[in-house]
Formats: sequence, structure tokens, C-alpha cells
Amino acid sequence: MKKTLLLVATAVMACVSAFGQWNSNPAENLLAWPDDKSFYYEEMGMTPDGGVWIAVNHPVNGRICTSLQLVDSLGNLKFEEPLLVSDYDTRSWTSCGQILFVDRDGNAIVSVNDFRYNDGPGEYENHSVYKISPEGEFLWGEDGITLEGEEVHDLVAAMNICQLSDGSYVFAWMHNRANGDYNMMTIEMQRVSPDGEMLWNAEDVRLYDEKISYLYPYVVDGGNNQVILLYAKGSGQELLARKLDFDGTPVWSKDTRVYNAGFGSIPIWTILDVHPSGDGGLIVSWNDDRYYTNVESVYMAYVKPNGELGFTSENGQILGLMGWRSLHARCQYDKASDAFYAIWEECSSGQSWNRLVAQKISKEGELLWGEEALELKPMEQTDYGYFSIQNGPENEVAFFYMQNYSGSFGDVEAFVTTVNYNDTTIRRQSEFTKSDRVSEKTSLVSSPMYDGKYWIAMFEDNGASFEEKKIDRIKLQRINADFTLGNPNGDQAVEGVQADANTFMALATLVDGEAMFVANMNAATQATLAIYDINGALVATPFDGVLAAGKQYIEWNANVPAGIYLATLTTANGVETVKILVK
Repeated sequence: MKKTLLLVATAVMACVSAFGQWNSNPAENLLAWPDDKSFYYEEMGMTPDGGVWIAVNHPVNGRICTSLQLVDSLGNLKFEEPLLVSDYDTRSWTSCGQILFVDRDGNAIVSVNDFRYNDGPGEYENHSVYKISPEGEFLWGEDGITLEGEEVHDLVAAMNICQLSDGSYVFAWMHNRANGDYNMMTIEMQRVSPDGEMLWNAEDVRLYDEKISYLYPYVVDGGNNQVILLYAKGSGQELLARKLDFDGTPVWSKDTRVYNAGFGSIPIWTILDVHPSGDGGLIVSWNDDRYYTNVESVYMAYVKPNGELGFTSENGQILGLMGWRSLHARCQYDKASDAFYAIWEECSSGQSWNRLVAQKISKEGELLWGEEALELKPMEQTDYGYFSIQNGPENEVAFFYMQNYSGSFGDVEAFVTTVNYNDTTIRRQSEFTKSDRVSEKTSLVSSPMYDGKYWIAMFEDNGASFEEKKIDRIKLQRINADFTLGNPNGDQAVEGVQADANTFMALATLVDGEAMFVANMNAATQATLAIYDINGALVATPFDGVLAAGKQYIEWNANVPAGIYLATLTTANGVETVKILVK
């Protein structure tokens, strides 16, 4: 099957960006997915220049497909319609694994599990991956790379992706492998070069046992072109870590046991949170009821680069006093303070009363915010969810979460709270989705803080009052370091772009009489700035000559009829186009 790509006919139109749409009104968040297109699942990843890729699983003509959108730091949508990645059908409407990874060059690595090689009566699938540039080019081919060749299985799931020092990618996932009377899950792994060459023999790195399942892999960069794999083993889901060299051979003499099992029947991919530890190791947080008291506690484990456990407890460091039920732990490493952080929800036995707490943990396992942890929100009859932790302004760490004001999930808003990590002072508590109507919201995720200037948050919002049609929408919001929303003034916005990249943008996308553009060049270069109308006809050429290195401003007297115009800068580095609206 071949898919049809949504390509624009002319080179000018192919580079078009939509209007800058960040809004300072918390009730008017950026719409990142067309509100006339339904969807099932979405992921977000930040680019090196402060934008975000969004990958979405959604229905197309009865199939479940995957598409992409790229949003730059000013809220411009790169593609006028989402870029269709794969329209091969898949069994699942959602995913318990990763579908998007953004690499160091800003490319989107997209994973799909589909039926492209299913020619039998059953629904058998495998994993394929794509590498797509910010310009929408399919760098590994139109159909990507199928990691298992034409071998198919009756279940593949739980994909996880990381990038190593040399730019190669490691993929880990699980699939069902029947063996006589046993139906076991294996963990498959593959390392792929930046050019798309498969570098490992699958049999050499596979985790397989005839009578034991291997489940839910997570991979993090271990430094020196090595990778650390965290996985669960057996029915009790014992947690283990393994370090692999660049050729797939184990580095440690034996796998490190992180937790000796006891998660019960709840799938641990809903419980675990795994991240790099900042030094070539990893951290993982979870909750469990290891004493069978019906009162869960939250734990964190730190696996050092050499395979040793960083905390004294073999089965994880408890993060707060036992007593309340503790759920949904999320963790993160912060480079500025060289410490680990966690956030979780504590609740009564019936989960009707809840509070939000956070903890700072040293690399020796010391609870730096006390055994009772830091209370971010007091115990009340509400609910919290969708937690994440990010670096913050100087001496601060940021916690993102949603709060539900009604038991029916009909009144939900999103917040960010920053804490001075030295003295536990709560600096800010900001509501960045506040609206004047009840609105169901879910699935909040956040980006790291870009260059000390802002975060980007993504969430689902049906955005409807009781009289309106309820349509789920994918929304974004930019939260600045000073807790304002949307774009700052033009000069600040330009400075927010990656300093070591060639950039071109309009200082304003809505102009009246005079337009101002800025080009930031690494080196002097021959350049032409041309203005086209929406039909592609040349209107003006404000600049044709040599642009000096650094930030250069170009004016255009927009003495033209009102409408949409395309400003295209052509240099030896390529073509950049922005869209402006003349009043």
C-alpha cells in the first residue's frame, strides 16, 4: 500500500507557515489539530530551536493512522494540513508506548505498529519507524523502516526510543512469541544509524525465555554510545536494568535488580516514570502496595552508570511518610541543582480527598524536603492528575498538573507551580487554561523550559459549554518565565530562537502599512527577499544582495491590497517562508 502525501504544488507554498497564534488569553489556547478532525492519542516533543512536534493517532476512512504537525516558538503551524505519516491500518486506537521522539537535529522519529505485512486471516502486525525533517522530508523513505522485516506477530506494543552519542537511535519494544503451550512476551531491540541502517542482530539482543515474559522496556542514553534498558520480568513484574554497548553486548556482569516485584495486576506502564539521571544512569519512580495494606506508597530508584544502585534501599527510596494513599508519582533530574525531583498525589482511601506533594532527593537518597515532603496543594475534595516536572527560572523547579473541580471531570484547569529548590518557597502558582466556562480537559504534558524563557504545554480540551457540541481538541499554550502567556514583544521573540541557527521571521504577522523582517545569519551570505501574493505572483523584492552575519532587519512598505502574502528569503542555506496578513 502506498500513502498519498499532502504536498503543496509550488516551492513557495511548501514552506508556508500559518499565522503566529500564541495568545495571552488563557481561555484562547492555540488549536494545534483541526477541530473538524477527530483523534485518539497524541504526543509532543520539543525541538532544539524551541518549537514542538506533535504526533497524532487518528481515524482516516475507517483506518487508524498517524500524522504530524510542527509548531514553531512563535506558535506558527508549519503544515497547513497535518502531515500524514502512515495510513496503514493498525489494531489499536491508542498506544501504551512511544510514537514520537525528537532528535538533536529537530527531526521527528515516528513509530507505528500496523498490518502492512498481514496477508493472512488474522490481525498480525509489526513496528515501522520514520525519520521526518522539519521541512516534511521523509529521510528514511516514504514507508520508513520496518524493524522486524516482514516478520509479524499477533501483538506488538510498548515502543520506547532514545538517541546515542553518535546520533544513532535505539528502539525497544515487546511482542508476543508463542512457544507450544506458552504464550510469552519478548523484548526486541534494534539500533539504527542516522541514515537508517540497522546495526544490531535481533537475536543477539532479544530478551526471551520459553516460560517467562519480558515486558515494558524503557531505554535511556547511557553515554559513550551505550544504552541502559529498564524492563519488567515475570508475572510479578520484577524490575531490572541492563546496560548495552554500541554493538549490543552487555556492559555489566549481570542485570541490576531495581525492585523485586509486587505490582499486582495493574499494568506497570501506567505506574512507571523513567528518565536519564544526568550522569549516564537512570531514575525510575512508581507506587506499590508491597505490604498489602491497601495503602500505596511512592518510591524512586537510581541506577548509576556502573550498574550500582544509588540509594541504600534495594527496592527504591520511599519518598514520603506512609499513611495516605500515594499515587501517580512522576520524577525528573534537574541539572542546575544536581538533584532528583518527584511529584505525586496523596489521597484518602476512597480518593475523595486529595493533596499534591513534591520531593527533592539527593543522589544519595536523602529526602531534602523532609519526610513529609512539600505540600503544593492542601488536602481538599478535588482531584489532581497529569503531572510533569521541568527545569524552571534561576533556582526554581516547575511542577505542571491539572485540577478537577468536579467529580464528573467537567471542570478542569491546568496549572504550573514553581518552587525555590533551596528554601522550598513556592514562588508562583499560575493557572494557564483558565476560562469563563466549564471545560473538560485531560492529557496535560509539558516541554522543558527553552533557553530560560518559556515552556510549552499540550492538553486535550472539549472547549464547549453545555449548549455547544462537545468536540475534543488538541490545544497548546506557551507559558513564559515571568508567567505571562503567549508571545512576548517582537525583539524578545526573535532572541528566543536558537542562537546558532540561521533564522528568518516577521516581527509581526499582522501588519498595517509597514512590515519588518529579521534574518539572523551565521555568516554573510547572498540573499533575496521576495514577497508573493497568495496565488504565487511576485509582488515586491525588498532585498537582493549580501546579508551580513548576525541579526539584520529588512523593511517592506506594504502598500498593497489587504490580504495574505508570503515573504520568502532565499539564501545558499535554503528557502525560508513566513506568512503575513496585511490589513
